[in-house]
Amino acid sequence: MTMKRTSTKKNIGKKQKLNTEDTIDYTKSLTSEDAETIEPGFEELDNVDNPVQTKTEIKTQANKKKVPKTDKENKSSKKIKGKPNTKNDDKPTEKPNWKEFKKEKQELRLKRKTQKCPFYEAVVKAKKLWESVRRDDCPKDKKETLLNELFKFSKSHLETMVFSHDTARIVQWMLKLGTPEIRSQVINELIKHVPKMLLSKYACLCVKNMLKQGDAEQRKIIINSLKGKVYTYTLHTNSAKIMDLIYTTYATPEQQNTMMHELYGASSILCESPNVLSFAEVLKNSPNTKDIILAKTKDHIRKFVLKQKTSMQTTLVHNLIYEYILYTSGKDCDELFTSLKEFPIELFYTSKSGCLLAMYIIWSANSKEKKAILKQIKTTASTRDLATSEYGYLILLALFDSVDDTVLVKKTIIPEILNNIDTIATDEYGRRVILSLVAWRDSSYFHPRDIELLKKGEPMKECKKDDDVRVKELLNAVSDRFLQHIQDNPNFWLSSGSIAMVLLGILKSGSGEKLKEAMTSIANYLIDPSNKIEDKDVKVPVYEHSGLHMVLRKIIGHDKSLVENNETTFSEILSSIITTDTLKSWVQCNRACFLLIAMIESEVQLALENIKSLMSTTMMNLLKKQTFSGAKVLVTKLNSKAAKE
Repeated sequence: MTMKRTSTKKNIGKKQKLNTEDTIDYTKSLTSEDAETIEPGFEELDNVDNPVQTKTEIKTQANKKKVPKTDKENKSSKKIKGKPNTKNDDKPTEKPNWKEFKKEKQELRLKRKTQKCPFYEAVVKAKKLWESVRRDDCPKDKKETLLNELFKFSKSHLETMVFSHDTARIVQWMLKLGTPEIRSQVINELIKHVPKMLLSKYACLCVKNMLKQGDAEQRKIIINSLKGKVYTYTLHTNSAKIMDLIYTTYATPEQQNTMMHELYGASSILCESPNVLSFAEVLKNSPNTKDIILAKTKDHIRKFVLKQKTSMQTTLVHNLIYEYILYTSGKDCDELFTSLKEFPIELFYTSKSGCLLAMYIIWSANSKEKKAILKQIKTTASTRDLATSEYGYLILLALFDSVDDTVLVKKTIIPEILNNIDTIATDEYGRRVILSLVAWRDSSYFHPRDIELLKKGEPMKECKKDDDVRVKELLNAVSDRFLQHIQDNPNFWLSSGSIAMVLLGILKSGSGEKLKEAMTSIANYLIDPSNKIEDKDVKVPVYEHSGLHMVLRKIIGHDKSLVENNETTFSEILSSIITTDTLKSWVQCNRACFLLIAMIESEVQLALENIKSLMSTTMMNLLKKQTFSGAKVLVTKLNSKAAKE
């Protein structure tokens, strides 16, 4: 036992020799290329002192003794992309046939498309027919035939076609140009897939056409299929605008209420109350769930605000936020207002509730935030769009009422108004913007509803200037420019009764030499017999137009105020340029006689003297021959004035 232990200890530190007979032949693991490079003497490794080598050592030695390849051999061994393999011979290969090569590629591509789309051939035929149908020079009879064939090829594949860009266009054209029967069949085929289609970038456009071309019953089915999904779809990028279109254009009042209830988070609670119209009524009718509805609504608003480019442009969301602010009276809405102030103003004036919401944002803003809003409007050049928008003009009126920095208003908004006077004055809503600058909250021009709405912001807005000071500063910024435009373009301001009402507001707010020049220009245009305007499909002199006649009488009626302010009156100017020929034609017109009566009643001494000097015996005899009421009243007025003297 002792001897064995000793021998074992002696052998511990030594490297044990392996039996060469039991070793593995590592040369078998070499590749054929490696084996060919091994020198002939390599097989006799067993006779050297250290016959056993590892696999790595064998490969290393073998690689060292490889014969390096030449550059020519390396180049020939590489495969060229897109070309057939060349031989290793030095002889040049034949030039490939590129036409056949491209043809093979096309056939391969076609084969893959066919495998990917089982009805690929039907789609190709449908595209060819579509290209013919959509041409303007396609005859009507041929178009109907082609549409029938197109529908035949597409009918069984419509569900899949609406989700692809090119084929979705084909479906849209079938809905647009197809016969009522084809449209109805296409809609009936797709109507059950509407919820899925709304989430698709291309299929949602087909839904838009389905709503437009479908009948009332089909629209009802489409809208009812969206129950319980209104919030989700309003939040989605592709479907948000279609949901807004449904709400504003196609939904009935009951369906609109149902859609809003889902946004309130109260659809399950109010399923038996379809006649509930507003958010306040919802909470009033649900006292036990009031806190739950408020919390859900607030959470929905927060998520909509994050979707700035999609949801925040819809009337649905505008209504939701505005009703929430109305119910809370703006309390606990500071965080909401802060987020909304960062949004461009263009997001809001697309709807009434959006514009009202923008007004609340302006009223709650501090001077720095108002400055940012004004600069943003100037940067986007959206003043004209706001002024001519159905509700956008209210945003400008709110800015005029709440911005103390009138100098900034003059630099940002006023120049755009002055540069687009014609466009703004011609527009129904644009006229209110001009009148708000020259006749602030005057009930003669503004509906009481608009005045009450603007007064709602008084408790909220942060203003240091008095309203009178701010209004006067804005008036001074625009008055002379407006009067100059009247002087240069009297024909524009007397082109219709509605534009003439703006003319009246500008003249009543004007003063000084500019006012005199503007009134002179109006008077000269008025007495020119060649200037006529269409009234009830008949060309008549300007003073005979019903709307313009009323405005002219009001301008003359304002002379009493001008006399008190020592200003030149319109009656003085007009009476001084009336000639005998002009008066002769006027006394033979009913409304012209009433203008003369208005000048006499204005009690402007100079005007009265001018009219009397023109009323010769011959003129009075001509006037007495007239049978209309204007001539009779004028004779009475002249006789009474003569009697007093």
